[in-house]
Amino acid sequence: MSAMIRTRAAERGQALVLMVGGMVAVIAMVALIVDGGNAWSQQRVVQNGTDATAEAGAIVMAQRFAGVTAPAPGWDATVQSAITTASAANAVTVAAAYYTDICGIPLRPDGSAALNADGSANLAVADQVGSGALPATVSTTPNCPSHVVGPAAGVMVLGRKVIQTFLAGAVGLNAITVSKQSTAAAGYLQESCTADAGDSCALLPVTIPVDIVNCNGSNNAVNTGTPWILGQVYKVPLCKNGPGNVGWLDWTPPGGGSSELISSIQNPNNPAISLPSWQYVTSTGNPNASGIESAIRAYDGQIVLIPQFDLTCNTGNNAAPPDSTSPAINTAPNYGCPAGDLGGNGQNQWYRLPSFAHFQLCSVNVTGCAAVGASYGAYTNGNNSQVCDTGNGATSCLVGKFVQIESSGTIGPGVGGGSSNINSVGIQLIR
Repeated sequence: MSAMIRTRAAERGQALVLMVGGMVAVIAMVALIVDGGNAWSQQRVVQNGTDATAEAGAIVMAQRFAGVTAPAPGWDATVQSAITTASAANAVTVAAAYYTDICGIPLRPDGSAALNADGSANLAVADQVGSGALPATVSTTPNCPSHVVGPAAGVMVLGRKVIQTFLAGAVGLNAITVSKQSTAAAGYLQESCTADAGDSCALLPVTIPVDIVNCNGSNNAVNTGTPWILGQVYKVPLCKNGPGNVGWLDWTPPGGGSSELISSIQNPNNPAISLPSWQYVTSTGNPNASGIESAIRAYDGQIVLIPQFDLTCNTGNNAAPPDSTSPAINTAPNYGCPAGDLGGNGQNQWYRLPSFAHFQLCSVNVTGCAAVGASYGAYTNGNNSQVCDTGNGATSCLVGKFVQIESSGTIGPGVGGGSSNINSVGIQLIR
């Protein structure tokens, strides 16, 4: 009898062990589903954060390409600061960051390729961001397939994020580390300007809204809130002076009058412009100087770069004389414009430029222009209602089609995109 009791007790003990083991297995399976699924979903979050961090470093490299004056801390420290700020904003930890050429090949401090014999990256000898200096500049032209490297142009970021588990702690796994790698590089844009215009785009000192604008019955600007459509011919109206309308930019404020504006159109003299940025507008609306129309018509049929704006700011709140101190580059809602100064009235104020339009001015040879009655790209003398008035009361306008919108990078001094050493610089994620 006692032997039978001992046998049953042993069986109950074995069943308990099996049940506990089964429960652990069930918990492990549920943890795999819950925590594994969470880790899987976090991979995209970490990838996006690492992408943004690499792009932040590449933006600084783009500024260097475009001829921006070297920052006081030096380029390496500025790249490192941009990466640190972006990684914190995206809740990503940067394990390491390395300089690359435009092909994404990591570089040694002497500018040569940090590669193994099989062509894989050798990060042990690569030049890290924060080392004190950028890699030395090499004179070779980069060739990606053959691993011939060029000058430092990009940043490779190794990002990671530690994710606390929900259930896996029961089986000893308290956290999961998700790691991702991103490389972003900066370089001269070889876009529509080179392909269609045969030369670098001229950058006109005029800014238009990011959305379609019309004039109302009183000839005031009305923003429709609808973006311009690429490839469609538009008559961009010049309503009467006031914020929200086309604005004529002065690169050296305060204003220098129509003669300075004409000179800037004929011989583009803009500084290096990073996107986004604030630029000073000395005249809005419809300057009627005949020289302005003639200067723009010299580009008829060509693609020009035209800055686009989304906000205006009257720093100093209509101070006299106008305050020509640029608002800070900042985030929404005011983007650096002091409280109470957003919007403003009249001219002599700041316009925020988030993008540039590649705009092909009309001519008799541009498809679609004849259909809207436009033989030229500029009608700015104030007496062209026959062409410009589409039921909106406009007497002046620019006419052409939007070929491309550029919303990142830095526009170099003088002109926009092309193959010369003064052109439009952009950034791109490589991998």
